[in-house]
Amino acid sequence: MPNETNLSKENPVFPLTVNVLPGGYLPLQIFEPRYLDMVKRCMSQEIGFCIVLLRGQSESKTTKLPDHSPIGTYVEIVDFNQLENGLLGVTVQGQYRIKILDRKVQEDGLMIADTIEEPEEEESISLEPQYENIWRILREISDHPEIKKLQLVIDFDNSSSVAYSLASLLPLTPPERQNILEFQSNVDRFDHLNKIVKQLGG
Repeated sequence: MPNETNLSKENPVFPLTVNVLPGGYLPLQIFEPRYLDMVKRCMSQEIGFCIVLLRGQSESKTTKLPDHSPIGTYVEIVDFNQLENGLLGVTVQGQYRIKILDRKVQEDGLMIADTIEEPEEEESISLEPQYENIWRILREISDHPEIKKLQLVIDFDNSSSVAYSLASLLPLTPPERQNILEFQSNVDRFDHLNKIVKQLGG
């Protein structure tokens, strides 16, 4: 099996109290100089960056590295504009899961990390009767006029896309979405989503 470090890629990392799943969109307001520079560089080089969920505000006294989840999402900037408050607004779209390996902080305070893409299961579970409810609810939500305005690209033949899309559209907390992101199998994701849907009365 190839060594993870041989497959890793260096990316800027944006730790946040919110997260985004593959396929989902997240609007951001950028005001810190380190992240303004990051956005400018990403746009000029047509590259993305990684978003990870903060687990606390504490930083190591020796490394100045924040405490965050090791699994995050590689995102790309799909839109930007100047907001009324004068800040830069960008919208990012999640592309795929990543795992954070080694981290370091640049002089400007921007965190850079060696990351590796976390592969998704290819097996489809759409024909499993206990999960039919997931497909039905996602189709109903995605057909809503307000949701259609988002122009989401949902692959109903891909179990990972279905799980991430529904988790992105349901009123979940960031930690709940993080659970969906960190599950290694779609069966676990769908079982968890079924529990959430029942709690929400679906």
